[in-house]
Amino acid sequence: MNIRLCTCTLLKSSRRVGFLPNAPSTTLYANSSGKDSDVISVRAKILSNTVLSRQHMTPEIALHLITPDCAIYHQPVGANSGADTGFSADPFWGFFWPGGQALTRFILDTGHVFRGKTVLEVGCGCGASAIAALLVGATRVIANDIDPVALQATLLNAERNGITGNRLVVSSDNLIGQGADETHQTVDRCEVVLIGDLFYDTEIAADLHPWIQRLARAGVEIYIGDPGRHGITETGVLSQMELRARYELPANVCLENSGFSHANVWQFRLPSDEA
Repeated sequence: MNIRLCTCTLLKSSRRVGFLPNAPSTTLYANSSGKDSDVISVRAKILSNTVLSRQHMTPEIALHLITPDCAIYHQPVGANSGADTGFSADPFWGFFWPGGQALTRFILDTGHVFRGKTVLEVGCGCGASAIAALLVGATRVIANDIDPVALQATLLNAERNGITGNRLVVSSDNLIGQGADETHQTVDRCEVVLIGDLFYDTEIAADLHPWIQRLARAGVEIYIGDPGRHGITETGVLSQMELRARYELPANVCLENSGFSHANVWQFRLPSDEA
């Protein structure tokens, strides 16, 4: 998957594996040893198509990623969801996107913010931010992505980094729009929500913005990692963001992400008359 040529295409097409209005729902389940035959098969495919990497902004965390050393990296968009790989959708979970890298770096650098809290990562992909939250002492973390392969990648990465037991759970429910005044058992238990790289266009921003407003009114802390995509820069959401950190992206990350040179971590804030 030649990312330099197709990152924009990946972002525009990511609703196929992002959060859809009528996405299928599965039961929340705890960190698993992976003994089920289907889980073993998916994990084997993940392992055969990725390499274990620390070549990113958070080398404290080892991640199974698709890199230039992987054959799948050089395939065209769409080819990665065929019989050769066994994936039902393009493996966006295999890339550590710049917003996620910044958000994960921020979590590791400000562990006191997340220590002792229940955290939800929405659109978790490889699960790096969820893992970071656990490493700095979060009580419980829910890693959420509607692509079930992403959830297995998250669990593999968690195990690789010494995360065991039931502090990490994963869910493929579509959680966007759930919680706060629309009671949802999973979302309403969370004190912190993490969102990395989901504001990739104005359409999904229109779904995310009212949802995070509701959560913020209920007292949830919301942290967003993004390198400056349209869903942040061309919508009203930016006016409600407080910049918490700005990171320069490593050269390899810049090369793989359409020339973005920095990524920001924002905390969503309500207007003063609503706070």
